[in-house]
Amino acid sequence: MRKGKTAVKLLGTTSLGMGLVIVLFLSSERLVHRNNVFTRRYPHHPIKKLYDLPIGFDSYYIAGVDNDILFLGNTTAPLHLLRINIKTRDTSHINLNLPTRNLPFKAVTVQVYPPYFYVMDGTIPCIFKGILGDWNAKLWMKDKAYFTKAFPLDTSKIYINTINSDTRLATLGILEKRWDFRVSLHPEILEKQIDGMFDVDGTMVVSQDGKTLGFVYYYRNQFMVMDSMLGLLGRQETIDTVKIAHIELSRANKKGQVKMKAPPLKINHTAALYNDLMLISSPRLDKYEDPRMLDEAAIIDVYNWKERTYDFSFYLYRIEQKKLKEFRVYDKYLLALLGDMFSVYSLDEGQFNGTGQSATRNEKNNEIPAGSRMKT
Repeated sequence: MRKGKTAVKLLGTTSLGMGLVIVLFLSSERLVHRNNVFTRRYPHHPIKKLYDLPIGFDSYYIAGVDNDILFLGNTTAPLHLLRINIKTRDTSHINLNLPTRNLPFKAVTVQVYPPYFYVMDGTIPCIFKGILGDWNAKLWMKDKAYFTKAFPLDTSKIYINTINSDTRLATLGILEKRWDFRVSLHPEILEKQIDGMFDVDGTMVVSQDGKTLGFVYYYRNQFMVMDSMLGLLGRQETIDTVKIAHIELSRANKKGQVKMKAPPLKINHTAALYNDLMLISSPRLDKYEDPRMLDEAAIIDVYNWKERTYDFSFYLYRIEQKKLKEFRVYDKYLLALLGDMFSVYSLDEGQFNGTGQSATRNEKNNEIPAGSRMKT
């Protein structure tokens, strides 16, 4: 009997200890996502939900827009596009054709820049180019520049993230075709803090007309805006206060490979450019926000990069607990992918006018307390 009671007590003590560890872990996770310094401004209804559309799979990504037609690429079916009419909601499937499939493809992505589409793999490296509606692509570039990410800017220029062969650091550049291909690297844009690879990781964004480029760091409170030749137009800090990337790296193995030892502190997620505005999804709570908001919505902060101001924030609510993957702003629409759902919102033009005046108006007359659960 005594042994049985002792076993029960030990089991209870162990369970209590595990429970406390779990509670402390969850509490620490919440603290990691909170910054007690900054506060956000939430105007009334800056966006309005128009509809949600099931797309079947969560492997789709935004490839581009042509008039009112959105094209989604698919990471598991690289030569497949889903075509969505934003206004009518009609969908159709497209198969892309390449002159060869014998190349050692590893990371194929498709990007649309009307009237062309591009099939790209920077590990080979190669780029195929075709005309929208024809869907037959021809080899456009091979063995001229390796890249990890790439976005077409016009019929002859590609915005790339690559590795500088001299410094072995991540670098932004422009791949341009004139008589032949030319690569212009701009190592001054990404600023090394720790290793020049992990610490400068981030998301590349391009304006609708391809004339304005952006880069948002994942692990620090800063983004940059450039012209179409990567001339720096400005650096701007976000409302967060983490200026130095919080990442921990392992020692290089025998192959010279370095990995992260622990999950890094992520300050920014996905982003989009719209006129003079930079929209950034942040996984960080401000001083007053309800922690439950991280389970209910993505937080989008809006900055005017010309005026160098923070204007306002809004929520993109989850659909059936599906997290925001990426979003794009096109004309008067905000287009978002949440898991296997595609969502369309209309914009309040008064809030998204890009004049830098909305913050003052919201602060005085039209503000929702942080953490409000009012859905848009």
